[in-house]
Amino acid sequence: MLGPSTRRYTNIPLGTKDRSGQRWLKRISYYRLSAYFVPFRESAPSEIFLKGASFDRVIDLYIFDCRLRNVFMIAIERIEISFQTAITYELSHTCGPFAHTLPDTYSSWFVKQMKIGELPPFEELMLNIQKEEKRAKELFVKAYRQKYTEEPHLPIWMATELMSLGTLSMMFEGLKSASKTKIASQYKLAERPFQSWMHALSTLRNLIAHHSRLWNRQFGVQPMIPHKWIYEIPQPDRTYCLAVMIQHLLGIIAAGVKWRKRLFDLFDLHPDIALGPMGFPKHWRTLPPWKETP
Repeated sequence: MLGPSTRRYTNIPLGTKDRSGQRWLKRISYYRLSAYFVPFRESAPSEIFLKGASFDRVIDLYIFDCRLRNVFMIAIERIEISFQTAITYELSHTCGPFAHTLPDTYSSWFVKQMKIGELPPFEELMLNIQKEEKRAKELFVKAYRQKYTEEPHLPIWMATELMSLGTLSMMFEGLKSASKTKIASQYKLAERPFQSWMHALSTLRNLIAHHSRLWNRQFGVQPMIPHKWIYEIPQPDRTYCLAVMIQHLLGIIAAGVKWRKRLFDLFDLHPDIALGPMGFPKHWRTLPPWKETP
């Protein structure tokens, strides 16, 4: 039987590809699935589904969103490793193997207490790094600790391997402007937009890791759009903005990677999915950075 919460939607036809929508509701919670009912029902507070709605179409949207998260995660992995490498290279060459542990590596505001009762951001960063090392239980960490018993810190090329994208983003934010500018320039961006991009991608990565919805999501953390940018971004708080950011970065990091094709193929596989709720403009494939250049 359908549970009490699902009886409100008894006017939607149950699946035809599967024997019953009840089968899906045993595998996916009603609350999670209900977010995908939105385009198929009348405006709230109505609980009546539109003509032509079916459980199969709801499930198609749900599966599309799962696949979309996977496509984005593939790209974020590439960007995260590149960002990690850029920070490691810059700091190790300018400030030494333990640069990340030295207050002089960071801007003055980062090492000061911002609010009474709160740790300075630098100390918070050090605690995060320690926690991530303990949680990782990596063999290379164990070997290092056994060999260098009196050294309290890992060298930066080891430490960054263990840092989450959120911790890397926090570290980058605290660096001196000269270091940030040098790193950001590798991605053809100014310091402030690049910093906001890494923060936005860290938020996106966390959402994906928790299997959160990307379709129709309005993001609370919005990336900064560079001044006089060549790309059209109608809604900075929607998925399309993040897709453009990712395509820009991948074009620099790994120009041969066909992430754009992965995205096209996914949308072609689900032609009935409305892209407008994700901020995609009409004819977006004809716009940069999606249009192939001769």
